[in-house]
Amino acid sequence: MDISDHIKAELIEIKSGHYTKDEVLTDIAKLVVRHIGEDRHSVHEVLRKLREREELGSTGFGNNIAIPHCALPNIDEFVIGFMMYPDGADFESLDDKQIKLAAFIIAPEKKRDMHLRFLSEISGVFRQPKAVEDMFSQLNSVAVREIFLKYAIPVLKDKKQKEEYVQVRIFCQNEKKFFEIIKIISGIKDRDVSVIEGTDFSQYSGSRYFLGRLFGEKKTKFNKIIFAVLPSEQANDFVRKINHVISSLPERKGVLLIMQKIEYINGYLRD
Repeated sequence: MDISDHIKAELIEIKSGHYTKDEVLTDIAKLVVRHIGEDRHSVHEVLRKLREREELGSTGFGNNIAIPHCALPNIDEFVIGFMMYPDGADFESLDDKQIKLAAFIIAPEKKRDMHLRFLSEISGVFRQPKAVEDMFSQLNSVAVREIFLKYAIPVLKDKKQKEEYVQVRIFCQNEKKFFEIIKIISGIKDRDVSVIEGTDFSQYSGSRYFLGRLFGEKKTKFNKIIFAVLPSEQANDFVRKINHVISSLPERKGVLLIMQKIEYINGYLRD
């Protein structure tokens, strides 16, 4: 999920004149409702949520910038935009200065992780003085959006962030099958893998756990966890091969496979 998918030109307005904090929040609420539709939420509901967040502490973090935000039920996608006030707006900011730019985030309640990620990305852009300066040099909402994204998503963006990846976790209690799985993973070129030593649950269950601790019993059962990140396009073939390994086990016991789509990824592991 990329922030550029959620910032629309119609969610960016440049306002002349002086404004109060409540007028800024009201402007945002009206713009949001116009975008999502009154059948989802009213202006009053969105405004109430924004005010509730401000009561916890001002989102005006200084340097003429504020990032008001809140989460709403009954929406599936993020609503992200900018209200620009060249003449200034009072916002009870942490540095007591007026704001000139309010970037707002209206998030689905169930997407808290992405909410925090987008907050981080936006604040990261605004920590670059040139980014804010360039945004204010634009005369229309389309150009403002393009300038923001220029700083948020560099042209030479990491290849890995442009592609889709999945995370695979394999819990393995069979040493022979473990090496078969490692061989399968090794045949994938673009992958990141880490192996973690595990402990069989039986070591902790019942009286055996306490007797083991008392007499210094050593772990004897093989147990490893493989964490792998793979390109989505190779996932189906990989799962097919691992399922073949699992099907060769009595009652399919001894290897457990879990696969999940990755929302965000950056960086690489050493081989």
